[in-house]
Amino acid sequence: MATLTPTLTLTSSDVASDALSISSTDSLSVTASTNISRKSIATGSAQAVLASNSSFSYVYMKVISSSNSASWVQVLLGGDAKLKIRVGEFAFFPLYSSQAITAEAQTAACVVEYAQYVANV
Repeated sequence: MATLTPTLTLTSSDVASDALSISSTDSLSVTASTNISRKSIATGSAQAVLASNSSFSYVYMKVISSSNSASWVQVLLGGDAKLKIRVGEFAFFPLYSSQAITAEAQTAACVVEYAQYVANV
């Protein structure tokens, strides 16, 4: 068993009339993980990022590069489009078991970095 500590911090001085400063940290018990991997995602059709997921997991995804800075990746969970991640953006989310992750690049091919951490539930 291992511990994964995600932290999300949001700050801004001009997004609202008051300054924004939010930080949230959690401690997640995980039993297994995949190494951080990278995959080139092409335009035209969805490609498997995480073909199978047999356990409740936490997933990290980041679009790290593209030949076109306006490109983005449409992420499908269980076959349905759920996330839009632009170049330089990331997502960290819990994922039910039996949910495959596929992705399709928009505008130009993108390189996606990803990892799966199986929850100790």
